[in-house]
Amino acid sequence: MSSTADPRAEYRRRLRHRQTTIIGGMATGLAFLVIICLLIWANILPVPYDPGFSSEKDDKEKLVQPCPLAEAKTTDVSSIPVNVYNGSDQMGLATGVADVLSDSGLTVANTTDWPKGEYDGEIQLTTSQAGLANAYTLSRVFTGDTVVQIDETQDPSDLTVSVVLGNDFKNEMLSAAEVAQIKPGDPITAPSPCAQVTSAPSAAATDG
Repeated sequence: MSSTADPRAEYRRRLRHRQTTIIGGMATGLAFLVIICLLIWANILPVPYDPGFSSEKDDKEKLVQPCPLAEAKTTDVSSIPVNVYNGSDQMGLATGVADVLSDSGLTVANTTDWPKGEYDGEIQLTTSQAGLANAYTLSRVFTGDTVVQIDETQDPSDLTVSVVLGNDFKNEMLSAAEVAQIKPGDPITAPSPCAQVTSAPSAAATDG
C-alpha cells in the first residue's frame, strides 16, 4: 500500500524555502551595501554621485573683478589714501594693518569695523573707477587672496581705496620695507576674467 505526501506539509516546506531564499538574499544585499558604504567613508571608493553644491568659497571665486583701464600702471603706493576696515571677529585687526600701511608712508584716514558686518574672505579692496590703479597697486601689498571691487556708493573721482580684512585674513602682507620696494609705473596685469568698466576721470582731471 503506497502512501502519499501531505500536501499541506509540502506547501509549508516550499514556503519556508522561499522565505529562507528571500531573507538570505536581503541579508546578503544589506551586507554588501554596508561594505560599500564603509569603503566610501574610508575614501577607498569615490562617491558615486556628487550633487555639486556650491560653497561660500566657490561663490567668492566666481566674483568677477573690474578690469583696470587700458595700459594702466602702478601708482606711487605711498600716495594712496586708504581706509582700513575690520570685517572679522578678531579684535584690533584693522589697527595692526593700518600701522603697517602708515609706516609704509600711506595716509590712513579711517580705521574701524566694516559697516557691512563680517567679510567671509581674506582681503577685499574697494574703490571708485578712478581709483582702480590705486587698488591694483595696493593689492601688491597683500600676499593673500585679494579681491578688487568697485564701490558704487563712492564718488567716481575719489582715489581712496578701502581695505576690508575678512575672517580668513592671516596677516598676509608685506613689511613696511618691502612695501617701499613697490615701484610706480609698472604695468598692471588685468585679472582673468574681469569685467570692463566705463572710463573714469583721471587724477589730473580731478585736480583741475
